[in-house]
Amino acid sequence: MQLLMAHWKKPKGRRWTIAWLLAGLLLVTGALLFLPYWMPTAIVYAPNFGKKADSLREVSSEQLDAWGINQQIQVPVGPPSARLSVWVMEPSRQPARGTVLVLHGIRDSKASMRGMGRVLADGGYRSVLIDLRGHGSSSGDWLTYGVVDSQDLTEVLDALDRQNLLTKPVGAFGCSYGASTAIQLAGRDSRIRSVVAVAPFATLHVAVHGYARLLGLGFVLPKEMIDRAVEVAGQMGHFQPSEANPLHAIQQTGARVLLIHGTSDWKVPSSSSQQLHAAASHHSRLILVENAGHDSVMATIQGRSKAEVLAWFDNPSED
Repeated sequence: MQLLMAHWKKPKGRRWTIAWLLAGLLLVTGALLFLPYWMPTAIVYAPNFGKKADSLREVSSEQLDAWGINQQIQVPVGPPSARLSVWVMEPSRQPARGTVLVLHGIRDSKASMRGMGRVLADGGYRSVLIDLRGHGSSSGDWLTYGVVDSQDLTEVLDALDRQNLLTKPVGAFGCSYGASTAIQLAGRDSRIRSVVAVAPFATLHVAVHGYARLLGLGFVLPKEMIDRAVEVAGQMGHFQPSEANPLHAIQQTGARVLLIHGTSDWKVPSSSSQQLHAAASHHSRLILVENAGHDSVMATIQGRSKAEVLAWFDNPSED
């Protein structure tokens, strides 16, 4: 008792320091215990998890006109069943020179890709902006990192074809999650002749390990625990994580793939695009943008790299 009293008679500043250290230790310990349960959920839950398709609002016709969107359509896809929201931007001069699917990043929406859609439309292409499943105004519970998404997009191509909106050649433009999905789409659907992929991941496992390092978790969690979290996420989302593999897909497609990556990308390091290019050097090109990060590289593309992107779609693969 005397020792305890002696401790608490120590200067107030020191007592608070000890209290904060103990609280921090408890928080870290609790986080480490909780992470094996939290990580799979963080990996696989889509932004629209649990939302019914009818509850997802579309943009008003007045707003679409203001944004230069010519048509808004909904495409049922699946399994698993979902409804994708799609915007069509027509070029001012008809007929269109081709059709380009425009795909957003993770936890984002097609609205963020309007600028790129306009660049492509001004270049003569029909731009098709798509909310991937579980994003924006599209229904769906799970993020599948291109596995189910690429299957969905094949159905979108079919729907566009039925409505005479699939002017060939057909290409795909995507950033981050959308870039990886675009490569996987090309690997499964030969109608895609050109891809521009901005900051794609090479494989899902590599991407998750990269994010874990970014958050500081890679230094405290064993590799096996992170790999297990990815596998559990796949079980929850009903897909095989090993199939979220642009590195494999780029070797299966004859489409030309332009890879653009910032050298200061800490979310998805440029080594992913370097791997992809090395795996398909005969039908891909790599542009490394100095000092650009994951979120800033798109500004470069809509600026000084715009001509290179349009030129890439102007010369599709003839395979």
